[in-house]
Amino acid sequence: MTGLPGWARSVVFIAAIPGLILAALSIALFLISILALLLLAAPVYSLLKQVMRRVPDEVEAIGEYSDRRPASARVIETDVK
Repeated sequence: MTGLPGWARSVVFIAAIPGLILAALSIALFLISILALLLLAAPVYSLLKQVMRRVPDEVEAIGEYSDRRPASARVIETDVK
C-alpha cells in the first residue's frame, strides 16, 4: 500500500471498515458465548459436586478392582459338566 497515493489509501481504509467492525464483533460474540457457557455450567458443576459429596464412602470408583464382597453375598461353587 505504500505505492498508492493518499486518496487511494483512504478509499481502501474506508472499504475495510465494515470488515474490521465485523471481525471485532465476532471476537466479542465469541467471548460472550464463552461467558454464557461458563455461567450455565458453573451452577450445574457446583450442584453435582454437592450431590456427589452426599454419596456414602463405601461406593468405589468405577473401574477400581476390589476383592471385597458385601456381607450379604455368598459364594456358590458348582461343577459344570
